[in-house]
Formats: sequence, structure tokens, C-alpha cells
Amino acid sequence: MCGIVGILFRRMNNDLGSILVDMMKRLQHRGKDGAGVAIYGSQDLDEDEYSLKLEILGERDDRVSMIKEVEDEIIKFGKINNIDLLREGSDFAIIDVKVKGLSFAQLKRLALNLQSLNNVSVLSAGKFEIFKDVGYITHVDEAYGISKKAGTHGIGHIRFSTESGVDRYHAHPFQSFLYPDIAVVHNGQITNYWNTRAKLEAKGHYFTTDNDTECIVHYVADKLLEGFSLEEALESAVRDLDGPFAFIISTPDEIGIAKDKLGLRPALVAEDNEVFAISSEEVALEPLGLNTEYLAPGEWRVFRK
Repeated sequence: MCGIVGILFRRMNNDLGSILVDMMKRLQHRGKDGAGVAIYGSQDLDEDEYSLKLEILGERDDRVSMIKEVEDEIIKFGKINNIDLLREGSDFAIIDVKVKGLSFAQLKRLALNLQSLNNVSVLSAGKFEIFKDVGYITHVDEAYGISKKAGTHGIGHIRFSTESGVDRYHAHPFQSFLYPDIAVVHNGQITNYWNTRAKLEAKGHYFTTDNDTECIVHYVADKLLEGFSLEEALESAVRDLDGPFAFIISTPDEIGIAKDKLGLRPALVAEDNEVFAISSEEVALEPLGLNTEYLAPGEWRVFRK
């Protein structure tokens, strides 16, 4: 039932965030449990900076000590350039930490270390940004200012929860820390989840939820780490993953879509020389004014900047 969207422009687009939000609003009927986006190429980061989006749980006084613990962990790896408070409630805070002076290998280790701290969740880590929360896309947009974000490409998700918790951490997109800036949004179920997960964990992939969507991003990241192209990874995913699904995967330079072998979940694409767009329903693509095409069962597509 979930709604998924993706869009990639060949050049920087100042309206990327607002276009993504409008596409997602048109799919709001597909779920009310959460919404999220991954934005690439926003130019909000310096060349040598990484962004960490962190959720800190607890009462205000407890959060102050937790943030100090987070800072102490970060400075083992690099330099804190800036900390912004994005959202705050009685029992949570969402912070954005800009970090310099570390490699991707160090960022990966840092993200896993932070994830292991009590009452800390890493919502995203890298040179891209993930914004996700419970509620409607309008609520998430108001909280994080997604509509004001520029960029080259992005993916979005409207959530109807069929498994796992209804909270901001279990909202999509999901990321794998083992491959730079890779994220996924998904509509459907992976019925051989546990078998696939066991194989990936044996190869060193670290799972933080029991959500089957996390399995997809680790699966594709694993293929890319082995030297496969994104096209080859998606072809393999269609073959190896069971169940009804359609998912959109994004990397720093690409966006791809894959549909299950039986074609049980909808996926449409639209493109011209400047833009490639994906959605669960044609209504989300209508404002772009492009001819749309339904993917066939087992079909996949990849588009690059």
C-alpha cells in the first residue's frame, strides 16, 4: 500500500524538494504512518563535510548528557564543524551534526558506534540528507523544510506500516552504512527476508531493525561493493528476492527502480532528456507533463546524472 517516488535531474534543480513533496502529497492516500525523503546534491555541505542526522530520546536533561556523549564519540574520528537542532519535543530531539576530517571508512565506523549508544538512532550519515518522521508528508515538510531543498535527485516514501514499529526510525528511506550514500524506499514485502538477511550478516552487514526494507538496501550495497553495476545489482535482486515488491534505490549519481517477478506491486517511469521520474501511481507524475510507462513484471531501470 505504501507510495514511492523518485526523480533525477541531469543538472542542479532549485525546486527538487518542492517537486518531491508535491509528488508525495498526491500519494498520501497510500499511507498515514510516516513519510521521508533522501536528497542528493543539495550543496548544503562543504566538500570535506559529512552530515549526521541523529535522533536523541529522553527527557531534556538526559538529552543534554547524551549529546555530550555523542560529541565525545565523534571527536574520536573527526572535527565537529556545527550542530543544529532540527526538531525537539518533550521526549526527543533531532540534531544535524556537520563533521570534518574523516574518511568514509571512519564515518562508517562512527555511524555504527553512535547507533550502539543508548537512546541514539542514526537517521542518516553521509554527503546526502535523509529527512523522515511519523505523520503526513505535509507535517514532515513543515518540520524539516524539505520544499526549500535544492539538489540533483531524490527519493520519497509514504508509509502504510505492515510490519515493524511506527516511529521515525522505521520510516523510509533506509540506508546502508557500508556503501557511500545509498538509500532505498520500498512498497511490498520481501518474503525470504530472514534467509537473505542471514547471508548478508555473514558477510559483515549490520542490521538495526527487523524491517524487510533494510534488507534490500544491504543487498544492493553488497552487490555494488563486489563490483557489480547498479543495473546488474537490480537484475540480481529481482532474481534473488521473493515476494511482492517495487523499490527505488538511489546512490550519489544514480537512481534505479526494480519490480518483482510477478508484477504484484505497481511502478511507473517517465523520462525525457533532462529528467527521470518514478512513482507508484500516474497521478504523482502528471505535473511533470511526461509520457508515463508501466514497468513489466521483473523489469528494472537505471538513470544516471
